[in-house]
Amino acid sequence: MIVTGNYLQVQIDYQPFWEKPPLFFWLQALSMKAFGVNEFSARLINALCGIFTLLLVYRIGRKLFDAWFGLLWAMAMAGTFLPHFFYKSGIIDPVFNLFIFLGVCCFAYALHASAPRKRMLRYALSGVFIGLAILTKGPAALIILVLCGVVYWAADRFRKIISIKDAGVFLAAVCVVSFLWYGVETIAHGPWFVVEFVKYQAHLFTRGEAGHGRPFYFHAVVLLFGCFPASFLALRMLFGAKGATGNRRYFTRWMVILFWVVLVLFSIVKTKTVLYSSLTYFPITYLAVYHLYLVRQGTLPWNKLHTWSLAVFGLLVALAITAFPVVMMHTEWLTPLTKDRFALACLSRPMHWSYAETLIGAGYGALLITSFVLIARKKYTGAFAILFLSTALCLQLFMVDAVPKMELVAGSAPSDFYKSLRGKDCYAHSLFRSYADLFYFQKMPGGNAKGSDSDWLLKGPIDKPAYLVCRIDKAKDYRGKYGLRELKDEYGFVYFRRDPAATGAVDTSAALSTPISAGRSR
Repeated sequence: MIVTGNYLQVQIDYQPFWEKPPLFFWLQALSMKAFGVNEFSARLINALCGIFTLLLVYRIGRKLFDAWFGLLWAMAMAGTFLPHFFYKSGIIDPVFNLFIFLGVCCFAYALHASAPRKRMLRYALSGVFIGLAILTKGPAALIILVLCGVVYWAADRFRKIISIKDAGVFLAAVCVVSFLWYGVETIAHGPWFVVEFVKYQAHLFTRGEAGHGRPFYFHAVVLLFGCFPASFLALRMLFGAKGATGNRRYFTRWMVILFWVVLVLFSIVKTKTVLYSSLTYFPITYLAVYHLYLVRQGTLPWNKLHTWSLAVFGLLVALAITAFPVVMMHTEWLTPLTKDRFALACLSRPMHWSYAETLIGAGYGALLITSFVLIARKKYTGAFAILFLSTALCLQLFMVDAVPKMELVAGSAPSDFYKSLRGKDCYAHSLFRSYADLFYFQKMPGGNAKGSDSDWLLKGPIDKPAYLVCRIDKAKDYRGKYGLRELKDEYGFVYFRRDPAATGAVDTSAALSTPISAGRSR
């Protein structure tokens, strides 16, 4: 977008990419204009989204209950595994989910409002947020809200809950906001781009995306263990509000409905990724804190089963984090466990690990035990705070210490190679599923249209040097073929150069990677 000035159409490799609408990419482009094209700018939007989310849940919790509830809800969001990592990424879903959550909350409050003016304003706000969500990732936002409304209507014994006028205000707001891209793009370039986008969304829901097929229970398992400790604490509240009245009961019902709608919907949908159920992070953390609130108030007795489940899984995680640096110092222990040449080659990269790093996991285990002791003594305020804060601290320290090293081990080595080629008159291309070559090489538009076609770069009459990278387990398909000159073999990747003069006979029997238009990873 920044290079071409085309902000209406999302592109990859300067080709139309109809799988996503553009709002999130507009925000990233704005960030990159301010701070440059780099990983920081790509992730900044979600970092700001995370800060806003913490402030939002604190405010909602304080308004519904008290400051303690709001603060603990914010702690739960920061101190739960998947949400903690979620807002440090450069993916679309944190912003998408925030808009949906705001839309659902406004819609729920609109249904509950008595003053006509306030009710219509809330429906309009709900429509604006859902429209923004549709501009961020697609129509799933509207589907989720409508399904939540239908379930609420059914739970209310099918009594009338919304007038035609109010529904019209909501839908009008959705359409007006959505028109900012769907309508403008259609007027400017015709319907093709939007039609392809809608067809792709239908494909995801009905037939699924290759490589993302999972069993029906996939999301349930991911949420149970990925949203520790909040998921363990929310289980007791997943089937309705206990001990609540008035606004608290009403909001809790909506959070339960939101959880089940998202879980069931994306369990049915053919395409399944971890991100699709990420909207449930809001109701899971809320219901966990509501459970703890009732225990702290004495309304609901603490079940010792929670202590044991938290202790067993939490201490296993602490043990794994403690053992991790030790294992990485002795990667030869892993050699008998796998025959994957690529994994073993990546693990051969020199890394500095120390026994001091075991203190992250050991400290986390100690703090968990402290929390369990306080629970046993019924000192719930301190116990629950320590439980979430220790998890947040452990995850943060682990990310700062271990994740950069694991990024190198996991295959980020080609990024430095691509950076070294910036500004040179050449082709840089990955012979495996990746966008790294486009981002780190900072490919410019123009030139030969076949410059991202693996087959042409390997066998065609190239007009300038081509630098190609493949995984070591696929190197046999390229070594000694196509006039390729091997530059180096390093930490799981093999680097080749092909010069324009090398356009003679070729071996067409070798397996080739698919072109970018069909084979890039999303």
